[in-house]
Amino acid sequence: MLRRHADLPISPWRNGAGRKADVAGGPGWFIGFAWLDGPADFSNYEGQDRTITLLRGRGFALDFADGPPLVVDRLQVPSPFDGGRACRCRLLDGPCLVVNAISERALYRHSVEIRVPRPTDTGFAVLLSGSATLADGTVAGPLDAVSLPAPIDVPCAVFHFTPVA
Repeated sequence: MLRRHADLPISPWRNGAGRKADVAGGPGWFIGFAWLDGPADFSNYEGQDRTITLLRGRGFALDFADGPPLVVDRLQVPSPFDGGRACRCRLLDGPCLVVNAISERALYRHSVEIRVPRPTDTGFAVLLSGSATLADGTVAGPLDAVSLPAPIDVPCAVFHFTPVA
């Protein structure tokens, strides 16, 4: 499966405070892009783990109601947090583009790694730079999402979801 970033439909966040584009998902898990255009409360994902990765922009801080902020100011560094913690996003210096992995804690554990996918990987990859020619001859480019395994030799955000036993 190839999902071209440019072709993804844009929709409002769960709470309506921003915009997003769904990449892939199923019962209990989700991958999607989000545009952080200004300060906004994040949607509540009670009972779910969330990993947010900055892809473009200078960064942001998540100001939690119950503790210190999570500052995300480095590109391509996955930052996990509890999706049910109330927080407000504060931009550090202009708009940002992020990719999120969200999984229902009772059903899945997820991981997000920045690396070249291995031939044995399963899950999904979002290309961060360069391009990859897939088995059917289709070329995937930056920010396109591909289901794994796939012949990709450029850096990606690699997403894996493991069912909870």
